[in-house]
Amino acid sequence: MMDKNNEDLIVGGYQFATIADAETARMEEKKVENLEKHLDYRNPQNVLLVYNKAIENKVFLTPVGFAYLQKMQAEMMKWGVPADKIKPVPLYGTFSNKTENNISIRRSIAARKPKVEYKGRFITSVLINIILVLLVASMFVVSWKSDVPNIVNYRTAILNEYSEWEQQLTERERAVREAEKNLNITP
Repeated sequence: MMDKNNEDLIVGGYQFATIADAETARMEEKKVENLEKHLDYRNPQNVLLVYNKAIENKVFLTPVGFAYLQKMQAEMMKWGVPADKIKPVPLYGTFSNKTENNISIRRSIAARKPKVEYKGRFITSVLINIILVLLVASMFVVSWKSDVPNIVNYRTAILNEYSEWEQQLTERERAVREAEKNLNITP
């Protein structure tokens, strides 16, 4: 008798290591059922087209899907499709713990991945950020030193303007009083 957890891991006669893999296999079973309903094996060109698209798009990733791809291979061979036109089923995992095999596979996988140079990108990013900080700082300095009132120096500019007016008014008032005194006009 199997417990409930093991039953969740079994799909299509295969026992998977994780529930996620088992769920993927269940979805593949549904895809297979759908293809079986709509695919006419008597038209080998259509079967070959569907087969190639399934391989290119990595539609099947578990043994359940691989078994269906093998069935499609057999049907195409039966209907006369040349063996050289039928691509082999790609496997995306390793099945041996031997280090020599794993090293060669890792090298081929590493060779396929483009290396991203993060150090160069980091240095570029830091330089751009420093330039931007300097630009912002220079904008503050220019706006602080500017005679035109702005958000940075508006209070100082307004106080200076009012003090200039006050000084001008005081000078005019003094000039008027001197003129009155010279003309002997009393207020």
